[in-house]
Amino acid sequence: MPKEAKAKDQKASKKAATGRKTRAKKDPNAPKKPLSAFFFFSQENRARIKEENPDATFGQIGKLLGQEWKEISQSDKQLYEKKAENDKIRYEKDLRAYQAGETAAADDEDEEDESE
Repeated sequence: MPKEAKAKDQKASKKAATGRKTRAKKDPNAPKKPLSAFFFFSQENRARIKEENPDATFGQIGKLLGQEWKEISQSDKQLYEKKAENDKIRYEKDLRAYQAGETAAADDEDEEDESE
């Protein structure tokens, strides 16, 4: 067996031995996480940046957005921070409702199990 193939086999077995955990699947009914102020800024300005820089890659556009974010005034940032705060409140409210519904659904399943 060539040395290269042997090395690849050892790496593969090492990964298996470390016991990588598989991610838990996301619940499609769970509320979406709140957006940050920068993300709201990015949503509003991405199209303009892309239009101004048609040859820019996705990563380059992200860097340009980050650069603009650093340069905007504090009063402009506050508009986006207010949006982010409102979105966080929305998320917390939706999360409580989701968890209450999830708890109620789990309680219903327990009651069905007991009646059988």
